[in-house]
Amino acid sequence: MTMCKDVQVEAEVKLEVEAKFCGPRPVIPIEEDGFVCPTPRFPQQCPTFFPTLNCDCQGSADFTGEASILVFEDTLGGPTTGNLDLTALVCDQCNLAGSRIQVTYIDTLGPTPTPTGTPDADLDQSFTFTANDFAQPTCVTDPATGLVTGLTATGTGVITPAGGVPENATFTLTLTDADPLADAATLLITGATTSVTIALTEGANPGLEVEVGDCDRFPV
Repeated sequence: MTMCKDVQVEAEVKLEVEAKFCGPRPVIPIEEDGFVCPTPRFPQQCPTFFPTLNCDCQGSADFTGEASILVFEDTLGGPTTGNLDLTALVCDQCNLAGSRIQVTYIDTLGPTPTPTGTPDADLDQSFTFTANDFAQPTCVTDPATGLVTGLTATGTGVITPAGGVPENATFTLTLTDADPLADAATLLITGATTSVTIALTEGANPGLEVEVGDCDRFPV
């Protein structure tokens, strides 16, 4: 047989508790003009769940190399061939604020144009362009596949012709993603005195890279 023993000991003890005498608090003064409650402020609101992206499609274009384009300054200009550096991002990461276009063009591969004796040919048609504002792009969808294969973006920017002063301009950028070997990018720039037409195709301009796609609203 197994037995368990439970022992409990009780004893009286004295506890010492430190304390002191207390009294009423002093009178709290109240201004004669009375107390004015502060203007209520709404707390910061939580963001909405599953926010809607502000772009339906996104695209990019990149080209560096020799290209033939059209450049007019007032009544002078026309076709010209030179070194073109073009970078375009439209709705990068499906965010319109992530858009940018930067163009640098030198109408000859040397530091200065080669004189030919005619005013139009001797005109230095070099320029730079930077976009600074974008409207929502228009997306182009392939009806057969339902995939976004192109887009058109418009906006404003600043174009600076060679030897000139910067001037405000509008632009229209059209991108077509048609692999293989059928990518295309067209950029029209119109300023107060300068207008530019850049039309690139992957066949005529090797090295042109165009990517256009849909914006996944709920990526996993």
